[in-house]
Amino acid sequence: MFSQFTLQDLGSLGEFVGALGVVISLIYLARQMIQNTTSVRAASFNSMTENSIRLLEDVFPNPEFAEFLHRAQSDPSGLTPAESIQWNSYMTAVFRHFGNLVYQYRVGSLDRQMWEAYRRTLKEHLRAPAWRTWFEANSHIFSTSLIEQVDKAVRELDEEARGTGEPAGEPVRS
Repeated sequence: MFSQFTLQDLGSLGEFVGALGVVISLIYLARQMIQNTTSVRAASFNSMTENSIRLLEDVFPNPEFAEFLHRAQSDPSGLTPAESIQWNSYMTAVFRHFGNLVYQYRVGSLDRQMWEAYRRTLKEHLRAPAWRTWFEANSHIFSTSLIEQVDKAVRELDEEARGTGEPAGEPVRS
């Protein structure tokens, strides 16, 4: 039975089996990449959530820090020199966090639904005039992408305020 096959036939069969092996390997690698991408996105999201929580950790168990934040957001000019350093450090950390979220969304590690939730959070923070003022004074240390997102949120807030007759930067009451 095998005597009917020529050396050329066996060579062709070998090429076919080799090509089939390559295709199977590529399919396997593609599936592994999809699984790894999902795992990386999940780990990335978990890290972003942990960063969000870390920024809040000092607020809810520590009434003194919560009071400090309230005073800083109400009138940053009334802070002591040490409190000003705290305020600047806190704001830098918060905006670095949002800068990371903008980047993660831009590169596809954060899906649109989650990005929109974080964007709304950023916008809510920017309702406080102290947040806007701080960012305007320090925007040069952040990415262009974050600056664009903050500018967009501020424009939206200003449009909302014009539509309700309330001053820009103040919370819109319903």
